[in-house]
Amino acid sequence: MYQETVLENGLTVVTHRMPSASSSSVGLWIRAGGRFETKDNNGVSHFLEHLLFKGTKKRSYRQIKESIEGIGGSLNGFTAEELTCYLAKVIGKHLPLALDVLSDMVLNPLLKEEDVEKERMVIVEEIKMYEDLPASYVHALFGELLWPDQPLGFMIAGRQEVIATMGRDEILNYKNRLYNPSNLVVAVAGKLEHQKVVEEVKKAFGALPRRQRNRFSKVQEKQSKPRIKLKSKDTEQTHLCLGGKALPRDHPDKYALGILNVILGGNMSSRLFNEVREKRGLAYEIRSSIARFQDTGALVISAGVDNRKVAETIKIILRELKKFKEREVSKKEFQQGKEFVIGQLLLSLEDTTNYMHWLGENKLCLGRVPSVEEVLDGIKKVTARDLHRIANGLFTNENLNLALIGPVTVNSTAYSCKKEEEIEKILQF
Repeated sequence: MYQETVLENGLTVVTHRMPSASSSSVGLWIRAGGRFETKDNNGVSHFLEHLLFKGTKKRSYRQIKESIEGIGGSLNGFTAEELTCYLAKVIGKHLPLALDVLSDMVLNPLLKEEDVEKERMVIVEEIKMYEDLPASYVHALFGELLWPDQPLGFMIAGRQEVIATMGRDEILNYKNRLYNPSNLVVAVAGKLEHQKVVEEVKKAFGALPRRQRNRFSKVQEKQSKPRIKLKSKDTEQTHLCLGGKALPRDHPDKYALGILNVILGGNMSSRLFNEVREKRGLAYEIRSSIARFQDTGALVISAGVDNRKVAETIKIILRELKKFKEREVSKKEFQQGKEFVIGQLLLSLEDTTNYMHWLGENKLCLGRVPSVEEVLDGIKKVTARDLHRIANGLFTNENLNLALIGPVTVNSTAYSCKKEEEIEKILQF
């Protein structure tokens, strides 16, 4: 079980003691991310995350890194759609130091003008790198398809033209507005004592005043037919994402969707891996994955395939989706999928960092941390009929989207179907 304490200013501390662990993992989870941005400041959350590693009033950027890495630990941060996280993993006895370093970064960053200018160039190069990796960039195109002209469909790193003009004051104002106790969860797992963690957190953040928790606008979803987004690029493979909107983070059918995803393309025993790679050799990698947000979600199938086999691959994927609609999965397949979900959960929670993620993300995004027993009970209650029902609700022409990067028409390496109209003909159930 985990322990929880809410400070007077609204900051939440959640911990899970793992007596046999040597390490402690700590994360500062902040309700600030891509969904809190606009077109005019797209990328500010990620820009700010970079800058917080550049130095504080008492530590240089080298001292920040060496404080953790110099004791054998690791330090990192990441920005997502609904949150930003700063995290460290250290030997248990160094937990107070890790908390001090992370809180110092969040509370006392210098945000020097010269650092803003340097990091601006770094982020622009990061965006270019991302755009040069079609296996990654196709996911950004897919997001734009699902949620056009909405923050949820923006790239987390931002757009080059926005990053190029974003100023220090804009970044600082964003931080001052969102980085407050009501938007902050401190999550720790591993070798620890809850009350000592609370005291350390109180020492760092206790003086901050209570502020209002920030909100983002609910997503708008309107689609009446299949949608396609093509980007022409001279690549050796065509990279695609095919799928649609799925279930919100805390939907009653979330466990059933997880099992469906495993059977569809979640591991090497999955239907898509077997049909597309093993039987036909059309792709080195093909998989399905789920994205979960507060008010929506997505199920996406991604693959890199032979430029001449795109139409064939799409047809096979759609055929496999159709099978879920037509009949229930077999008893053996269903049981294996369920056991995989359970096994992966239990194995992941043996690691202090994974458990810290479990605590922080659930508390920040759901407002509660479900017990492992609650989750296992929910998984065990899922039936094959549930998967059949969900498939019929999600796998429809009105929820079909295809993002694709490759040589749309390049002589001998052209697609089997050379025009978007021809792809549209096969993109339907």
